[in-house]
Amino acid sequence: MEQLMESPQTETLKVLVIDDNESHAEGLAELLGLAGFEATHVHTGNEGIEMARTLAVDAVLLDMNLPDMNGFEVCRRLRRDPRTTNIAVVFHTAQGSVPGSRHEGDAFLTYPVAMSEVYATIRGSVERRRNRFGKIHEWPS
Repeated sequence: MEQLMESPQTETLKVLVIDDNESHAEGLAELLGLAGFEATHVHTGNEGIEMARTLAVDAVLLDMNLPDMNGFEVCRRLRRDPRTTNIAVVFHTAQGSVPGSRHEGDAFLTYPVAMSEVYATIRGSVERRRNRFGKIHEWPS
């Protein structure tokens, strides 16, 4: 059956989880997949930046503390690359402090948090970025 156009509620969003804790990254990607997202994961900032460029993801769920650079630096690099500037960036951390608006991300989650809130935050962040910048385009490899 031919599908003409998916509505924003039924569209499968591509999410990249960037988290240095392997079990946490795998668990988040698995839970996102069960909730209808297309999710993959990596463990360093550099891997995340490269994957975001090649996979044309809709959102990044970004840990603050990575082995090669912090989440703020990953976000800065994504925002400055025309291939990734429109990707929604949702920071997540187990640490208690929420940064000010200087972080350039679309949302900031502090664990523990209900997964339903994670899903809603990702969807809302993607929707706001699309309303502001338009749909993310597929980029050639």
